[in-house]
Amino acid sequence: MDFMESTQDLKFNGKPIIVSRCGYTGEDGFEVSVINADIEHFMEKLWEPKDGNGEQIAVPVGLGARDSLRLEAGLCLYGHELEEDISPIEAMLAWTISKRRKESFGFLGDHLVKKHIAEGVTKKRCGFIGDKVPIREGAELYLPSGEKVGHVTSGTKGPSLGKAVGMAYVDVPHNKFKTELVAKVRGKDYPVTIKKMPFWPSNYYKK
Repeated sequence: MDFMESTQDLKFNGKPIIVSRCGYTGEDGFEVSVINADIEHFMEKLWEPKDGNGEQIAVPVGLGARDSLRLEAGLCLYGHELEEDISPIEAMLAWTISKRRKESFGFLGDHLVKKHIAEGVTKKRCGFIGDKVPIREGAELYLPSGEKVGHVTSGTKGPSLGKAVGMAYVDVPHNKFKTELVAKVRGKDYPVTIKKMPFWPSNYYKK
């Protein structure tokens, strides 16, 4: 299977399962849909030792691992970087709208997209890197002069980078790469720098 391909031709316990090669981490991965009655058995089989030495090849991790990896990959999450009142133009996702759609519109929310394409926007999604202290969702961002210019939508310590990474909406033009900002966390100031995403290169499988 190639990246973003899926199949319904596989079975577990004699019953169909759906497998797609599209895990939301920036890495090569799979998402598997199994009927509820079989999911416990499926997970037990997945964790069984398979390398001949009695060691597990796969181990369970929490949803927090997915969240930290998708942040390093610069991937948005609904309820954080994406909301009904945020347009793809503000979210830096104009590439998801086809050329035909940009010319003809005619889709839900097109009035806001049309306006933002024509008039521009006052804020944009961007990525940032800090030191080691995580800059969490809700933290406010300021210019060194003290002017508030944005807020953090997602933030954690990147497990691959070993540094604080996150995404934020920042007022234009302070969203530009290499801009130095200050994050307020529990009354303390932490310097952050606007960086290009992804922070860590994606490793999707391509044939």
